[in-house]
Amino acid sequence: MHKSMTYALAAGVLFGLIGVSSAQASDAEASMLANTCNGCHGPDGVSQGPAAPTIAGMNKQYLVESMKAYSEGTNRKSSIMQRIAKGYTEAEVEKIAGFFAGKKFERVAMQNTDSGAAGKGKAIAKDLCESCHEKEGFAAEDYPILAGQMMPYLKNNLMDFKSGSRSIDNNPNMSDKEKRKKKRALADLMEKHGDDGTNAVLNFYASRK
Repeated sequence: MHKSMTYALAAGVLFGLIGVSSAQASDAEASMLANTCNGCHGPDGVSQGPAAPTIAGMNKQYLVESMKAYSEGTNRKSSIMQRIAKGYTEAEVEKIAGFFAGKKFERVAMQNTDSGAAGKGKAIAKDLCESCHEKEGFAAEDYPILAGQMMPYLKNNLMDFKSGSRSIDNNPNMSDKEKRKKKRALADLMEKHGDDGTNAVLNFYASRK
């Protein structure tokens, strides 16, 4: 083989190995950064408890936007998450979000749900929630996964919206049309269906497997 061809082949192999090594290093860094989240969100983002959501399988951009909202304290309020989010650079947040987005959403923690309430909640959710939280809350293209999340977490978030501590109006990632639609849906849920209807919707999403 001609020397120049030998050198070219060797260089190609070397650069390929460098590329693989860089990718492995990037994956290792993302994993290391994401490990700091496991204490609350569970191994690989699969929650084991009632207070924190499973974030495995979530849309990457949604996770990035959520971390930014916590850091800025605009439409997300949490003393713990605000401190945590402020500790990462934008590049690190991108890596963390990419890591969890690449994991499978699983439902590990067992919870008791009322099948009768869940049946009623399915009809209400289809009417008020399905246009955003598609496929019975399983979809994660533009909105978070609701299906299979722990009921206390779902309830706490709904109450945050109701109290205004989680502001729809201050969400920079939603259009005015989306904001109006979401506020109408929440108002209809609470005013037309009351506590029983709200509880039914929570049971429905929590019951999804």
